Amino acid sequence: MKDEINKPHDNVVKNILGRESIAKDFVRYYLPQEITKDLDLETLEVSSQSYVSDYLKESLSDLVIRLQLYSGDLADIYILIEHKSDMKAWTKLQLFKYMNEIWQTTAKENKTGLPIVIPVIFYHGKRRWKDSLEFADLFQVPSEYYKKYIPKFEHILHEVPEVNKQKLKSTITLKVFHQVLEYIFYPEKRDKIYEAFELLFQGLNSKDAEEIFRVLIRYLLSATDEEPENAEEKVKHLPKGGETVRTTAEKLRNEGRLEGLRETIELGITLKFPGDIDTVMAKVNKIDDLVALKEIKEAIKTAQDISEILALTK
Repeated sequence: MKDEINKPHDNVVKNILGRESIAKDFVRYYLPQEITKDLDLETLEVSSQSYVSDYLKESLSDLVIRLQLYSGDLADIYILIEHKSDMKAWTKLQLFKYMNEIWQTTAKENKTGLPIVIPVIFYHGKRRWKDSLEFADLFQVPSEYYKKYIPKFEHILHEVPEVNKQKLKSTITLKVFHQVLEYIFYPEKRDKIYEAFELLFQGLNSKDAEEIFRVLIRYLLSATDEEPENAEEKVKHLPKGGETVRTTAEKLRNEGRLEGLRETIELGITLKFPGDIDTVMAKVNKIDDLVALKEIKEAIKTAQDISEILALTK
């Protein structure tokens, strides 16, 4: 829950592209044709596992799409999600880390040959991406001779505003998704987001449109200063538009309260029972009941032993 509140940009990308039907369309329409012609999209699966280093989790998140080549060989599309503009060097290192991990795993399994890994950086920050796509450019070498000792690969850059300019063949969902991502940082262009919402209901069946709309409204309300009342007024003519805004806003308020209580509990445990912090918070973070969390918060004040707190987390 904490990531959904504090990392709305990364979360919305994983929420949308994490759906296998949408991931197939993303690969089909947005990766180079020289690659997609070799991929069997019917074998595509989206992994829920993350490989981002702990110290980078606040700035990056990732998505792994696994599938087979028509040759029968396995391939991974590793998508690193970045919405800031100050992480470029570490982004390339994270790509290399994942590639090495998947190859090390293959080696341990005594398989012959290493799988292809296609690295993609998904970027929609406000500043243009002007960095090199080559991993080798991270190094300062005294002469050309040293280049043979440096790993060499480049990544695909999926820079949302530039992709939108290209007007590639796509789907309604992905077109709307990309429009929202581009304009989310610009309050003066927010009407473009509401125009994109219109397209969802014009091009999708009502069930799919409402589901994607719910995800994107949550993103709008959590990633910007947009007032729920204003959003409700803008979408009240859409099917369940106003209702969706109201229920989403209330959920976000409750999640904020939950997160605030968890942080208070964590501070209390740290001060009173520091040696048990990990054990307690592992349980507390799974509790989504305001009353239960308030009870734990109050209990910390008088508890003589950590077992009194743990008893309330069951």
